[in-house]
Amino acid sequence: MPVIPISQTQIHSVNFGNQNLQNINNNYNTQPYPSDTVEINGKKKGLSNGQKWGIGIGVAAALTAAALLLRGKVGAAQEEVGKLAEHIDFTPAKTIEEALEFAKTKLGIKNYDNRMPLDVMNWVNEGLVNINNATKGKSKLFDTIGYVPRDEEYLACFMNDISDPKFGATFNLNKKTFENIGHNIEQLIKYGLDEKILYKDKDGKLCLYNFYRNGDVSDNLLKSLNKFNENPDSFSLIDKIQLYEDFVSLGNAVEGFYEAPMSKLKQLLANDGIQETLLAHSKLPDLKQIEKLSTLQQRNVLVDIVNTCLTSGDNLYLAYQKGDKFKTIYHEMGHLQHRLGIGEQKFLQMGKPEECIRDLGKVSDITNDFVNSKEKQQIANRVSNYAPESPLEFVAETYRKLITNALSGNEKLSDDVMNLYREYNGPAV
Repeated sequence: MPVIPISQTQIHSVNFGNQNLQNINNNYNTQPYPSDTVEINGKKKGLSNGQKWGIGIGVAAALTAAALLLRGKVGAAQEEVGKLAEHIDFTPAKTIEEALEFAKTKLGIKNYDNRMPLDVMNWVNEGLVNINNATKGKSKLFDTIGYVPRDEEYLACFMNDISDPKFGATFNLNKKTFENIGHNIEQLIKYGLDEKILYKDKDGKLCLYNFYRNGDVSDNLLKSLNKFNENPDSFSLIDKIQLYEDFVSLGNAVEGFYEAPMSKLKQLLANDGIQETLLAHSKLPDLKQIEKLSTLQQRNVLVDIVNTCLTSGDNLYLAYQKGDKFKTIYHEMGHLQHRLGIGEQKFLQMGKPEECIRDLGKVSDITNDFVNSKEKQQIANRVSNYAPESPLEFVAETYRKLITNALSGNEKLSDDVMNLYREYNGPAV
């Protein structure tokens, strides 16, 4: 059953994203496009596990702090830093020494791997400043920033052994991923083409099907994607991170459509014009009955209704925000704050099933309930396509959205998301 990624006569405009989004411009001109469709066959449409590094891969307990010493020199700060200021001003450092000094004196970081590029140091320092300012100096930041190459395709990870006397709370950046980030973007473009989110016009330019066109956000994404395709060397390392996160934001919107269909149905049916269309086709559904269906069945209902509206001339489109280049830093800081708040044993009980088996010998009741609950999985999928992996990842993904909202006010989270966040003792922001 396909979702037709087109808009015909613009009658009703339905935003399939966050209903608090502002300044959505959907008065774009319809351009010629191929007649391909986005297929749905019960499989997930979001990013594969190998592509989730930009979102944050969570806790890497197997990566020990001792590895930092084996991989390169780590400079340890000599002075202890007290409570951080409620607000810290950030200016990019011009030298490695300046970046290290800022991290030590302003952010309380005791160990900083000085092999990483200066722009990566500035990226880390600015992201941590943002968290400090959003929480008014109340968050404990990392003690150690490492730069260790790993084969896994994650951008960074938090290491759970925060009581280690030398390294403490450790945030490790994956040197290998940073060095190969251009290749990862190329893989994302291939994914977009394969999944019929992107297509190439007659001149070879990347374009988005109209169902994924979202005003200035999508226009800027396409501009960056095409610029990268033409000249990837014109992008700095941090520019590439931003481009990746912009595309991941779209990927999360696509995933939310397929994996949280009930909330999308409720959004769609809140529009009177859409109800008229469905009544005319005898397809106005009973939400109470649909709530009893499986997620796959709900998804099929949503796809059928969307296709009915699209072919009737309703202008439907997915809404999503510009990506946040600090997303991974916020996510991993969410793990640290969560770990500090609930203690190690409770923290381990909220890991992914395979993490629970590794650390506890069995899947915990908390994780088992989370991964097998249709309602909780759909709530988590509205946060991101990585949040449903475990209670830990749901909390970390929700935390990074709360930090973003505290800084910009762009995206408020729904009551059911926040209620589930509190159920797992998510840290306050």
